[in-house]
Amino acid sequence: MLAARLHGWNTAPTVEEVAPPYPGDQEVTVDIEAAAVTHLDLTLMSGTFAYRPDLPFIPGAAGIGTVSAGDDSLLGRRVLVRGGGIGLERPGTWAEQVTAPLTAVRTIPADADAALAATCYSPMTTAWAAVDPVGHVAEGERVLVTGASGGVGSLAVQLAARAGADVIALVRDEKKAASVPPAAHEVLIGRGPEALTAAAADGGIDLLLDTIGGDTLPAFLPAMRPGGRAVLIGYVAGKTLTLDLPSLLAQDIRLLPLNMVRRPVPDEVFHRLLTDLTEQRLTLNTTAYPFTCIAQALQARTGGKVAGTVAITM
Repeated sequence: MLAARLHGWNTAPTVEEVAPPYPGDQEVTVDIEAAAVTHLDLTLMSGTFAYRPDLPFIPGAAGIGTVSAGDDSLLGRRVLVRGGGIGLERPGTWAEQVTAPLTAVRTIPADADAALAATCYSPMTTAWAAVDPVGHVAEGERVLVTGASGGVGSLAVQLAARAGADVIALVRDEKKAASVPPAAHEVLIGRGPEALTAAAADGGIDLLLDTIGGDTLPAFLPAMRPGGRAVLIGYVAGKTLTLDLPSLLAQDIRLLPLNMVRRPVPDEVFHRLLTDLTEQRLTLNTTAYPFTCIAQALQARTGGKVAGTVAITM
């Protein structure tokens, strides 16, 4: 079978022929239709992550496919492959086939779009957690979502608006603004004085959903309402955060880090969100590349050339 194997840290994988996998006890083999290209995959490939599997290694932490061997009750079923060390400690989904423990597969609707289903799990469940069990968005609150054109950000905009919030979307430039969902009440460009003034209007921001990290929170701390909350979700704009403690304490802002590794997602939540996406009650921009063009997919993911999620298709 064909697989994209990583031979060195911080390099592009090579598409090559490898031996097909065979399922062990409590495992299934899945014929992959589409696989996600995520920031988690990029972090693993950098060699700086806590997970450093032996090389060569097949990345890919999520994918969609059909079960072709293993558990009889799942044969022929379309499933999402995610978790169980897939793409981190054991070969991942950037291949024509992958073996996965039964605990790492969930059935999906037969009519779900492969590229969308392969890439939606992380952004949709992260956005759900940020808005609901962590952020506790309430009707009438003013919510600022950073990185609002990305996968997590765009879904957070929609879910916060669905909860009754007045959502302000923050993006880097005009091009990104075009990808913000219409559920946003206002779109701010950049982190300059005009954006800060707009965010501080009407008493300020009740909740910051920060998907990009870096110095975003310090920049918008003056625009937050005293007693507000900040959910810290991502770090594509920077992995370190420096805060002026007197300002933070004076504003009485609660910092709420979001760790999806430690947060289980109930099956009913997963299926409800996936159904909403499939039936277009929620939208997620997804760009798909052929598997043999994985280098272009990685460039698009790292270069910020696409809004939303990136998939490779077999």
